[in-house]
Amino acid sequence: MKNIFTLIISICLLSLTSCCFINPTIAPPRETKIGVILPMSGNRAFSGKKSLAGIFLAHDQINKKGLVRGKIIKLLIIDNKSSIKGSRLAMQRLAKDKVTLVIAACSTANALAIKPIAKKIKIPVLLTISTGNVVTERNPYMFRCCFNDNSQAKVMARFAYKDKMYNNIGILLDLNEQVTYRRDLGRAFAADFKKSFGKGVKEIGYRSGTKNLMRQMREFKQSNVAAIFAPSDIPDAGMMLKQARKCGLTKAFLGSDGWDHPELFKYSGRRPEPCFITSMFSPESKLPGVQEFVRSIKARTGQLANADTAQAYDALKITAKALMLSKSKTDIRSGLYQIENYPGVTGSTSINAEGNAIKTIFVKKIIRKKNRAFGFKLIKTISPK
Repeated sequence: MKNIFTLIISICLLSLTSCCFINPTIAPPRETKIGVILPMSGNRAFSGKKSLAGIFLAHDQINKKGLVRGKIIKLLIIDNKSSIKGSRLAMQRLAKDKVTLVIAACSTANALAIKPIAKKIKIPVLLTISTGNVVTERNPYMFRCCFNDNSQAKVMARFAYKDKMYNNIGILLDLNEQVTYRRDLGRAFAADFKKSFGKGVKEIGYRSGTKNLMRQMREFKQSNVAAIFAPSDIPDAGMMLKQARKCGLTKAFLGSDGWDHPELFKYSGRRPEPCFITSMFSPESKLPGVQEFVRSIKARTGQLANADTAQAYDALKITAKALMLSKSKTDIRSGLYQIENYPGVTGSTSINAEGNAIKTIFVKKIIRKKNRAFGFKLIKTISPK
């Protein structure tokens, strides 16, 4: 059995008058192959399955409208097994399949694994949730339709100081040099908080993979910080909250986009709040098209759309738009650079000369709902300037 699970979806467009009968003398429409790398197994499978729902919905809608520059969009979907090795193998496989572009719904670490391959084989990658600053640096084939760490760090620093009036901030800083997302985001927040507001921060280090953070939580408890910024992913984010409350630390936590999933509450214990996070999407948003999108995903999956779903959906829609804008049918990079104020379900998205997205950021808080379960509530929408 192959190590890489590959799912290939090919949907041919048929007119209403020929949905049952195909004239053999008419050649089928040509295809634009779009690769998709998703974590469909492994510890990030919950994210990949959510992303897949968004990809499928966008695919159906695009092909229903008609051909994109004379071609249908064909998806080649590969499971990276939530691993760096799997991501490399997936990218290499898609290179052999001669795809026009790869949509990668994977973590920053996995995005870094495919970064050099993209440059070598000259196939552009559009990242849906990889926020690490370094993934697009010095590589003209790496793009993203999500915000980066510098953007979300700046938003959270301003929210903490101006909206919540937290003058003293602590940062739980990951000292693992191999984990760029957590470390760089923590440093970006600290730098912006100091520069913008003239306030220092109390940094306490740890190394990702550590299961016991009680020492760090007790140190924060004894300090005068009003809130703790703790960039992380699930399940570590939930573990932090649980251990903090267990040792009597009741101060607010400020989380990153990696917290934004219902899976968080499997690990966070019975008292995660007060807590505020940055997010790429909100099903409560009143932005155009969001509620229709939420209803469509609910009808398809029986579940509420989240950031993974929405970012993947917008990524394929942006891909189709870039194909239409590109100088030629194969030069999709020129089209990506022309994406400006794209009105997606994740808000407005523009792609700049560095391949980064200038886009809407949402701020949410953790709440206890009427059914006593925990969830997220949208409290602020910050449009790009």
